[in-house]
Amino acid sequence: MKTNISRIFAIVAIAVIGVCASPKPAAAQDAFNGQFTLTEEVRWNGTLLPAGEYTVALKSNTSPAQILIHGPNGYMFMATSAKSERVEHRASSLTVEHRGGSRFVSELYLADLGVELRYSAPKLPNNEIAQGPSSTERVLVAMTTK
Repeated sequence: MKTNISRIFAIVAIAVIGVCASPKPAAAQDAFNGQFTLTEEVRWNGTLLPAGEYTVALKSNTSPAQILIHGPNGYMFMATSAKSERVEHRASSLTVEHRGGSRFVSELYLADLGVELRYSAPKLPNNEIAQGPSSTERVLVAMTTK
């Protein structure tokens, strides 16, 4: 009986030592962190974002890319419609399209990663499409460091 208790104690002691001695997992770092300001409300993947200051974090550079956005209405996740890698000689930015009376985000370009994340356009009524050509603007996304 005493040998069984000794064995159990030895096994538990070895397990505790093994757990304590194992390396701790590294904290996951985001692939990209940035911030931007919207001067007017914009639709992004069906979500209405009011004007204001925002932070954006790309969790991983793998597909499908998911980003976490924090702004005046709290946190939200956005998934991409498509992703491509290309290096352009421009700063990180959001491309906002204007069609009819609607404004929506069509892409997020992350210059430091050479990654372009594309987002689907909302469905517009035929009368809004006929109101004229669309235009685009770029909203700069400033990279932040922790």
